[in-house]
Amino acid sequence: MRLPTRAPLAGALLLPLALASGGCEMMIAGPRAQASDLWEKTYQVSPTARLEIENTNGAIEVRTHEAATIVVKAKRTARAVSEQGARELLSRTTLEQSASADLVHLVTPRNQGLSMGQHIEIRYEILLPATLGLTLTTVNGKVAVDGVTGAVSLETVNGSIEAHEVRGLRKAETVNGSIALDLAGLPSQGVRVETVNGGVKVHMPAAVAADVSVRTVNGGISVDGFGTVQDAERKRRHYEGKLNGGGPTLRVETVNGGVSVTASAATPAAAGEVSQ
Repeated sequence: MRLPTRAPLAGALLLPLALASGGCEMMIAGPRAQASDLWEKTYQVSPTARLEIENTNGAIEVRTHEAATIVVKAKRTARAVSEQGARELLSRTTLEQSASADLVHLVTPRNQGLSMGQHIEIRYEILLPATLGLTLTTVNGKVAVDGVTGAVSLETVNGSIEAHEVRGLRKAETVNGSIALDLAGLPSQGVRVETVNGGVKVHMPAAVAADVSVRTVNGGISVDGFGTVQDAERKRRHYEGKLNGGGPTLRVETVNGGVSVTASAATPAAAGEVSQ
């Protein structure tokens, strides 16, 4: 798995993140000092807009609401060997943003001029309309999405991935972490799910029509609970089959971990119903 290369953002604004009303919260943990603040921003968007986030250190969590807005809360935490160093590091940490009614793109620049003993973490909490599309990327942190019906791609390196009641998942990839997916349906393009060190659990409606392809090296494979299952190949490390006559492909790969694909009580959706 290769994380996408960041390209310069045309017209992007380099925004210092405003300190929360209470100012920096300082605390000493052993030899390290910490400073944190909260940046909040609300964007007016169309029902078919996309949100793209490229983070480095920190989790990304997305939930839905009824308003036609994307509400972003980004908690920044700077750590250094001294209180003054933590404050200075926090003050020069920035987010890049590019926003329109159809696309909101947020980037945490990787090069913050960090010295030995310094660390920056940004944790995102997002509220947005269910119909929006998502592309979420981080390096060190969990990625979690709840209730989104648009096209979704999720990627991290060191962290787990969770998706609940997601209808348009296209990709879920991590290296060191488990993947847990509760899918309301599959997009016509299919879904790719990959990890290296971690298990994969996928729940889908019992009547969903899908082709299933699973590969693992160290771990078992279970496919169970669907209306009809036709096994083309069922081995200890490899499984190929059709659920309810076949349809879009669910492709799952891991190295160290088991894979289970089981039926849930959710209402299935036709492939063509997925938001683009």
